[in-house]
Amino acid sequence: MSRNVAEAVVDELVEAGVEVVFGLPGVHNLSLFAALDASPIRTVVVRHEAAAAYAADAVGRLTGRPGVCVTTSGPGAANAITAMGEAQASRSPLLHITTTVARRHLDPSRSRGVLHEHPRQRDLFVPVSKVALHLYGAGAAADVRDALAVAAVPPQAPTYVELPTDLLDDEAAPAGIPDDESRRAVDRSPGGPRLSQAPELGSAEPRGLADRLAAAERPAIWVGSGAAACGASIAALAERLHAPVVLTHSAKRRWDAAPHPLVLAHPPHEPPVAELLDECDALLVLGSDLDGMMTQEFRLPLEPILRVDVDPERAAGDDRYASAQAVVADVAEVVEALLKIVPERSHGWGPQSVAAADAGARQALADDADARGGLAYLSALDAALGDRDAAVVCDMAVTGYWAGGYLPLRPARRILYPLGWGTLGFALPASIGAAVAHPGRAVAICGDGGALFAIGELATLAQERLDVTVVVHNDACYGMLRYDEERHFGRTFAVDLEAPDFTALARSFDIPAWNADLSAGRDFESALTAALATDGPSLVEVTGDLSPPRVTSARWPLAHAAA
Repeated sequence: MSRNVAEAVVDELVEAGVEVVFGLPGVHNLSLFAALDASPIRTVVVRHEAAAAYAADAVGRLTGRPGVCVTTSGPGAANAITAMGEAQASRSPLLHITTTVARRHLDPSRSRGVLHEHPRQRDLFVPVSKVALHLYGAGAAADVRDALAVAAVPPQAPTYVELPTDLLDDEAAPAGIPDDESRRAVDRSPGGPRLSQAPELGSAEPRGLADRLAAAERPAIWVGSGAAACGASIAALAERLHAPVVLTHSAKRRWDAAPHPLVLAHPPHEPPVAELLDECDALLVLGSDLDGMMTQEFRLPLEPILRVDVDPERAAGDDRYASAQAVVADVAEVVEALLKIVPERSHGWGPQSVAAADAGARQALADDADARGGLAYLSALDAALGDRDAAVVCDMAVTGYWAGGYLPLRPARRILYPLGWGTLGFALPASIGAAVAHPGRAVAICGDGGALFAIGELATLAQERLDVTVVVHNDACYGMLRYDEERHFGRTFAVDLEAPDFTALARSFDIPAWNADLSAGRDFESALTAALATDGPSLVEVTGDLSPPRVTSARWPLAHAAA
């Protein structure tokens, strides 16, 4: 039975186990949407192409399998670039499928003024893609399948595929036959993630790490996104070493280990935690690039560093954080090897040092007048969420900074945070993907500014009846920037916003909504508890002043100490 290329592409997605696709139809991609409609794949139609890519990103962060988004040619595809950049910087796998104008109009040397035409559309995506393909032939579906697989190969990242609109209705080549290489344009992001799997692990590499860790008196473990999925094994290794464990913001998106006395509850931006790391004499860095945001722009004193990463460049480090020893391999494989050969200690500095550092951080926060509003917000958020299965999706907002850096982890709780690019407007659209990919409820933590980036996605939540609770802190401004302006200039400018009535806006979509005042005792906790118990989408609009925490650059302790 013959199939057209669009149907063959969708068949490949079905065969690969894709269950949902996020997208927005356009005149050039309707054949793809027709094929999706006839397939078992759920199609979630969003209100902006960036939302489709953010939703696919959230699927990748939570499951480790690439999310998939579909856009149309020209402006439709280009609208997804910011979300692709966020996914690339955060090492999140997704596949972006889009279209171009018909082949007869394609001319990379000039524009002909055809609707949605960009003569070099693929070039826009090369810097934010692990691989970017322009497909011409009847075997395009096999290349789409390969692009999906490449996104999932560690180090994970987004991939991009474009197909001319007229190709979609051509008869597809038999299954498994790829596009003729002479009729396919391929680009890999310069300096970007490698396409191949990590080399086979030899016995000498984990033995060298084990010897250095055994010789250290005060080892510690730093966990990034590349190690988030093996939390239980890392916790077991920490027990053997009596080593404190630091979780980066990105590690919390898939960390599945039970609460543990060796896992620090506070980020390394809190001075007692930074002091603990300063005392460390062997830091095992698992799947992390030791980025500027987590290290206060590389001011944290971290050495000697023992790195394990699937990416050779990241494993080697640089002049800011050079590796004393590096193993290029799958992190989970190395951790399992270490568990077999690292001798168990009968004593160590870990549990006592973790308890002391966390106690010191709690006291420092309690003594910080600027932190009291944030702590009250966190306490109410944590109490309302309780032990429920929840994916908390944070935006680059004051409330998002507090939740991403300080919200306690629980066994069924995942925390997603756009720390790759620091992308404002991430949380609301990403919560769409989180609600589909995660078995529990998704909770979007937004400010009023970031929520307005994608406020149309309230319509998507309502139409799809997704289990998402949107928490909007409405202070009628870009709160972080207001703090910066007041601190640096003594006045505000370009940050005050005309904010809508978010409660009324949600109710206009038939979404139940509540108002809450952070200064009114348990008002927020009560409203959020009711919202979380609602079937389908809900919204809580929160008012009250909040100051940013020490995880934000304006409040980094080490930056102020250097100044």
